[in-house]
Amino acid sequence: MTQDTRILHDYLYSGRVKSFSRTRYLLSDRNEQDDKIQSNIRLVRRKLIEMLQFDVNIYVLYAPTVTIDYIVQIGNYVVSGGSREAVKFISTNDWCPISIETYVEKTKIIHVKNDSFKQYFRNFKGWEYYFVSDSLKLNELEQYYEKKWKVTSDLEEIATNNVDKPIAVKFYPSFHNWSAKEKRGWYAGANTIGGNLFLLPIIDTSDTKPLIESLLYKIGLYAETSPPAWTNNIEIPGEASIKKDIEASKQQLEALTTIIKEKGESLIELQKFKRLLYETGLPLQELVKSTFDEIGVKTKPSVVTDEFIIEIHGQEALIEVKGNVKSITKDDVAQLVADIMEHLKKTSQEVKGILIGNGWRLEPPEQRDIDNKFIFSRDAIKVAENHNIALLSTTELFKAYCLILENPIKKEEILNKVISGVGITLL
Repeated sequence: MTQDTRILHDYLYSGRVKSFSRTRYLLSDRNEQDDKIQSNIRLVRRKLIEMLQFDVNIYVLYAPTVTIDYIVQIGNYVVSGGSREAVKFISTNDWCPISIETYVEKTKIIHVKNDSFKQYFRNFKGWEYYFVSDSLKLNELEQYYEKKWKVTSDLEEIATNNVDKPIAVKFYPSFHNWSAKEKRGWYAGANTIGGNLFLLPIIDTSDTKPLIESLLYKIGLYAETSPPAWTNNIEIPGEASIKKDIEASKQQLEALTTIIKEKGESLIELQKFKRLLYETGLPLQELVKSTFDEIGVKTKPSVVTDEFIIEIHGQEALIEVKGNVKSITKDDVAQLVADIMEHLKKTSQEVKGILIGNGWRLEPPEQRDIDNKFIFSRDAIKVAENHNIALLSTTELFKAYCLILENPIKKEEILNKVISGVGITLL
C-alpha cells in the first residue's frame, strides 16, 4: 500500500487547501467526499490491525505526518464576525496501526542493512527524515487484542543514515498469553508472532510508481512484456541443442508416464484382493469369484442362488459367501444346506457345499480366532460337519492366493484341500 500523500496532492491540486506550515494545511470547506476519505482511512487502519495478527507482509511508502484542518462555526447562530476555530480533519498517517515519530533532517548517506531492499534504494540520492525508535506506541493494537493477548513489539532497521538512525524499519508484533496467576501479568514467551509492517521512505511523493514497481519485483508480483511473435525467428547460440534435449526429455517423460500409469493400474488390481479380509455382501462375493478365477478355478452361475459354483478336478461345489462383523453362525450354514437341497431338486444332482466366511471382518487377521473371536461359531462347525460342508475363511483364501502367486507349484495341493474339505478347512 502507499501512504496518503496522494490525498494531500489532490487537495493541493484542487486549490481547496492552503498551507499554514510544512506539516499543517487548512481545508476551505468540508463535503461528503471528504467524509468518505476520512472513513476510508479509519477502515484501512482497522483492517491493518486485524491483518497484523497473521503471517503477512505489508509494505508502506511512508512520509512524515501532515495534518489537514478545517473551519467550523461556533455558536448557536452563523453571523458575520462570529468566532471561528480550526479543527483537525485528518492526518496523512491516520491509517497507520502504530504511532512512531519522525525527525526531519536531510543528508545523502544511506546504509542498507537488509540486502533484499538494495534494489528499492538504488535511485535514492539521500534521505529527508529518520524514525525516532523510542517514540513507538501501539495503543490501538493493544486495545484491540487486550481481551485475548498482551501485545509487544519489535522494530528492525532496514536502512539507516550516517549516524545509525533508522530511515526504513520493519515492525512486527508479538502476542503473549495473559497469566491467570497475577493481575495484568503475561507470559514472556510469545504465543505467536504477527505479520510484518514495512515503513519505507519515498524519493518523490508525487511519483511513487517506480518504488511500487520495485516492491512488486521484490515479492515476485511483476508483469513482464510478452515476447512478440517475431522473436521466434531469432535464435541464440546453444538454443537449438537445448530445445532438442527438451524434446528428448519430453519423450522419455511420456514413456515413463505410460509405464507409471500401467504399473499403477496393476498395483490397484493386485491390491484389491486385500478386500477379502474386510468386505461383505455382493462386493465380497464378486471378489471371492475373482480370486478363484485368478488361480485358475472354473466358475459358473448357480441355478438356485445369486452366487456361483466352482469346479475342481471335475467335482463341483456350490459356494456361499458371508461377511459378518462377528462370527459366521449356524444360520449362515443352514442357508447353504437349503441351497444344496434346492440344487438337488432342480438338477437331480448332488453338489458339495463350501461356505467362505469373513467373520470378525473389521478386526486385523491376527486378532481373529482368538479370545472367543472365532471366525466360525461352534454350532456352525457342527452343522457343516454333519452336512459334508467345508468352512473356508477369507483369511485362509487370501493366504492361499498369495502362496500360489509366490509358488505356483503349490496350486494343486491347495485346490485339493478346497474341494475335499469338511468343516474347518485349512489351506
